[in-house]
Amino acid sequence: MGTVFTSEHLLMAGLAVPGMLALVAATDRHAEHLLGRFYSTRSRVLARAVGWLLLCIALALSVAMQGMGVGFTWWLTWLGAAALAWVFTFAHWARQPPARDRPVRATPRVSVDVASSGMVGQRAVAAGLLVATALVFSIGLVRVQTPPLERNDALHGTIGPWSFIFAEADRQPPERVAMDIPMKEFRLRFCDDCDPQIRQATLKVNRPRNARATGMGFMGQRWERRTEISLPNTLNAQSELWLTVTGKDGSVYQTFWRMDQVSPATVAWFEQQRRPYGSVQ
Repeated sequence: MGTVFTSEHLLMAGLAVPGMLALVAATDRHAEHLLGRFYSTRSRVLARAVGWLLLCIALALSVAMQGMGVGFTWWLTWLGAAALAWVFTFAHWARQPPARDRPVRATPRVSVDVASSGMVGQRAVAAGLLVATALVFSIGLVRVQTPPLERNDALHGTIGPWSFIFAEADRQPPERVAMDIPMKEFRLRFCDDCDPQIRQATLKVNRPRNARATGMGFMGQRWERRTEISLPNTLNAQSELWLTVTGKDGSVYQTFWRMDQVSPATVAWFEQQRRPYGSVQ
């Protein structure tokens, strides 16, 4: 996980930094600052195209790796980091020419109509990019998933003297891991005043046989505890999911739900797995 996470950031940096550099080289002022001389209009257009291409590739890869909401945030963050890095780099750029030695470029004579059409075209492109950015950002906001404990299907209740909110991490079928074991993640949050009074909370499918076999413990404190449990092959809609909470004073409380209340997708998945191959619905 850590290696993948690092490689993803390195990939984003490898696209955002040269992309911003290409856009910088496409401007008159910064091209002179960066390269020490002016370049032709054709070269600046090419640099601008390369810069935007790299940034668009970075955006597409970021969204593909992390999803729309997180991916777009990653992209904006790396754009800002790349721009800031070049700002500080330019202040110490060795090839920056002295102000008195900078060549004065003759202003070409163009007709008013040609100049006006060029400005209109540039403004249209800028407006298009702005609208596209706003559209992508809006889509990202719409597609950002609601946190599990804030969804409408989250279960609210009390166990002993403590109130809580409980939900499955996602509404998808279980995930198979090593040895083909189906696993499911759940989230739990106690009230602010309740949390300091709790020693541990555990979760298990089917009623615990004794106090030492109450299932997997929830990790974390306060805003969000989480745990991932294995699911038995015999799981069905009537199977019970038991929550056991132990207070710091030694008190133990338990509550349970039917699996079809907590995770309908999990129940449906197990029913599908038990159907004979080739059966027709």
